Amino acid sequence: MKYRMKDTVDLLALLLLGILLFTFPEVSAAAAQAGISLCLRLLVPSLFPFFVLSSLLISTGVVQICVRPLSRLFSPIFGTGSAGATIFLLGMVGGYPVGARTLSQLVQRGECSREEALRLSLFCNNCGPAFFIGAAGVGVFGSKTAGFLLLTANFVSALLLAVFLRIWRGKVASLSSSSSSSSTVSLLTVFPDCVSVAFSSTLSICAYVILFSVLTALVDASGILPFFVENLSSLTPVGSTPGLWRSFLMGLLELSTGTASLQDVAYAPAALLLAAFLLGWGGFSVHCQSLPFWREANIPAAPYLAAKFTQGILAAFITVLAAPLLPLSLPAMAPTTASLPSPSLLQQELLALWGLAGGYFCLFGKKGVEKTGKSRYNNPK
Repeated sequence: MKYRMKDTVDLLALLLLGILLFTFPEVSAAAAQAGISLCLRLLVPSLFPFFVLSSLLISTGVVQICVRPLSRLFSPIFGTGSAGATIFLLGMVGGYPVGARTLSQLVQRGECSREEALRLSLFCNNCGPAFFIGAAGVGVFGSKTAGFLLLTANFVSALLLAVFLRIWRGKVASLSSSSSSSSTVSLLTVFPDCVSVAFSSTLSICAYVILFSVLTALVDASGILPFFVENLSSLTPVGSTPGLWRSFLMGLLELSTGTASLQDVAYAPAALLLAAFLLGWGGFSVHCQSLPFWREANIPAAPYLAAKFTQGILAAFITVLAAPLLPLSLPAMAPTTASLPSPSLLQQELLALWGLAGGYFCLFGKKGVEKTGKSRYNNPK
């Protein structure tokens, strides 16, 4: 049997995980409960409806009507067909990982070429406005203005990344115009399958959130996280640096936990730009949630990870430039608790988005629906 260094690394990682689980069972159980609570309070109410909506829009063909007015604007920017506007807008509105799931669906339906998918995967999987404004803006900094600033910075950073790729790589081959069909599918026909698939996807995402909540708590309780925080803080002796490094390291693993921990250092000058980076980066938990969809679309993970890290840096840079122009009123003292905002605020944001979508459908939905191709599910190796 041929020896591989990767096997040794995998073995050591699994042994370390096993030791931590047996050494800190109470911490693991409490973290799992916190992860389940986060899923029930935040992720299921926000992700599941958008998963159902995106599936219905794509399966019935209504999405073509929704994006047609904007496809002429986004297609030249992205260098792709109309599928680019669909994936980008649904990803921006729905949040992680709606963009990845939408892209996977369109690839399986034959409405997005692999070249388009490779391009779009680099900037179309983004955090949603509800998390920007609710969890980051109000929950961390006590300001909706800060949330809108973070949302704008990440939106602009995604567009800048798209423009750079368009200039660098040019236009890619598109299937959007060649796969259209006049046939339609009834909403009642696809509704049961869309709900079932959306529930399965939401459940899978919640599993990753619970797992990474446990992993983050274990590395903290074992002293691994404090060790890195202490050593990194010694390299940058600035006020509130330990708290910022702690939020940075936690955010690299799990976005919700890292963002919530910023409450303890919300008064620090660099807290806002760190939040912009973490929201643009997404965290390894989000990327693991997106992996099944990338595999379905036959998209490699390495370029996606590099692009998300770059987007985080761009978002932080844009935040630094834009922050002095806005009258931000941050709290004079950090909040005493590190909890996410109550569901009522999230429900208000989601209700506003659904209201806008409903108004849009009323205006454009009467023009008819064109179905673009039949559903076909591939199994890429």
